[in-house]
Amino acid sequence: MNSLSVVITCFREGNLIYDALESILNQSLLPREIIIVNDASTDIETNKVCQELTQNPLIKVIWRENNGGTSIARNNGFQVAQGDILVPLDADDLLPNNALELISKTFEQNQKAGFIYGKYIRQDESALETKIIDPGDISLEVMLKAKRFSLNSNWKLLGATPIRRSLWQSIGGYDADFGILDLHDVEFWMRVIASDCQYYYIPEVIYIWRKYLGSNSRQVTPLSWSRIVKKHFAIYQKVNLIYRAYQLLLLGSKWSNNIEEIKLYSTLLKETRPIKLSSVFILIIPSSWLQFLTKIVIKKR
Repeated sequence: MNSLSVVITCFREGNLIYDALESILNQSLLPREIIIVNDASTDIETNKVCQELTQNPLIKVIWRENNGGTSIARNNGFQVAQGDILVPLDADDLLPNNALELISKTFEQNQKAGFIYGKYIRQDESALETKIIDPGDISLEVMLKAKRFSLNSNWKLLGATPIRRSLWQSIGGYDADFGILDLHDVEFWMRVIASDCQYYYIPEVIYIWRKYLGSNSRQVTPLSWSRIVKKHFAIYQKVNLIYRAYQLLLLGSKWSNNIEEIKLYSTLLKETRPIKLSSVFILIIPSSWLQFLTKIVIKKR
């Protein structure tokens, strides 16, 4: 049977770490190990909790000397992990009681699967307001498109998705250059899916995302997607989404008010055929309006 390592990254979650741990210890199938990576936290409560947990023989706490963000922290935890299957868990989130058993059985039954994904619960405002998210088709052709009547991308794959250790190693882990202001999870999973690895879907809930407790999504701006495109333009080209790549590059250049890039990406977007209605809107929207609208969206996240 495959062995599972649960890796929790933390920075300023404080007592919420206990909630995450309780959700692991109450599993119908316990993992081989629990690893907590303290990403050089400056939060007194978080450090106190981690210090207390060092006394627990079931838990290994890694103390990073310098804050590097989730990408580096996860890489550190995955490097130390001894399990065949790596299960990332954000310190302010939870696992349903049968999640690890479902994950283990699915990998066991699908030996060629590099990763598995399933439904997840998203709590937006409070623990009482929940929504079950079914990612559905997670092909890059679908997830890199814009949502209908929106400029946002249709990305639905949860960043904390279980993955085989061998696959994480083969693609070089998380990119350390993508930090807290970047879409580090999106960048990582784009490379995973683009590697043409096999994956499998579990039609059950395997994660509880307490979105209302986090703040990372509020820091994402058009520049975040622009950085993704600049690194992975070839992927957009491969899945016939060049127009979408130019849309995101133009949005990023307007957000930063980079005049030269605005001219360049406007020209390239105009040359793509057939021209999309969304492209027309992006071409005509002034930089100042884009920044205003984006800030409103960020506050609502």
